[in-house]
Parts: sequence; C-alpha cells; structure tokens
Amino acid sequence: MFIFKTRADLAQLPPRHPALPIITDLLSRTPSGCGYLVLVEEGDQEIVVPEMRGRLSDIHWDGAVRINGYFHAVHLTNNEFGIGFLIPDSHSLRSVLEALL
Repeated sequence: MFIFKTRADLAQLPPRHPALPIITDLLSRTPSGCGYLVLVEEGDQEIVVPEMRGRLSDIHWDGAVRINGYFHAVHLTNNEFGIGFLIPDSHSLRSVLEALL
C-alpha cells in the first residue's frame, strides 16, 4: 500500500509502474487539502491511514469507477475531505466495487 498526498510522493513507485499515469492524473485533479490517494496492491487487506484503520472490506465506499485495470473507489470522511483508493481489478474487493459502478 502506498499513500500519495503530493506529486513528490510519486517517487515511491518505479517509473514503469502501470498505475503511475493514473495516479499522476488523479493527483493533478485533487485540490490541495481536500484528500489524497492510496494505491492498494494485490495482497493488501488491511488499511492504515491517519483517518482510518481496519480492513478494506469494512470501508463504506461512496463511489467507484473503473480506470485501465483499476478501480478508483472513494471514501468521503466528511463534506470536504475524501480518500481515493486505486485498487487492482483483480483484488478480492472486485465484486463489492463492481456493485458501485
């Protein structure tokens, strides 16, 4: 699991990572201070971010879209802050996320 709050955080990924262009685009459209993005990898089941802890399967999802082999799912913590999750299409949450499409 990787957390991206600024463009500088993109350095966490190798230059050819398949999610890098998606993350770059999503970060460019996220206003500063309004949220951030979490890249979930295939084996990740637990989430540990400052605003929440627990299992990915227990999150209340406020929406999702499919983008190039990933789901971009959103959890709104309040009216002004959201956490976007980029989750591989092959992740065990697929059926839950497909229901949000």
